[in-house]
Amino acid sequence: MPKTGVSVTLRDDNLLWLKSRTLAAKKRSLSETLDEIVTAARVGGGHTAGVRSVSGTIDIADDDPGLEKADDYIRGIVRSSLTLPVLVREGSDRNHPSGRQKKGRRRG
Repeated sequence: MPKTGVSVTLRDDNLLWLKSRTLAAKKRSLSETLDEIVTAARVGGGHTAGVRSVSGTIDIADDDPGLEKADDYIRGIVRSSLTLPVLVREGSDRNHPSGRQKKGRRRG
């Protein structure tokens, strides 16, 4: 199938990721890697290695499809987590941030 040259502008982090994928897959060029990613996405022929998506993993409540109640829900979760007790224990002197040594031991 014939190919056509195009200009693509990518953010630096995406370009780095694409270069890394090209090297890891031992492809000849960025173009080949990008063409394979686009083809896989277009035909839906399964996931290529390393592709991550949250599509289909989040359930939105039927009674709030616009997520208008989301802020209140998150605030409630944070508020309830802040009321939970926290267990704090003292560590031993050897792990004390001041670096105190045990008695009887002298350094150098």
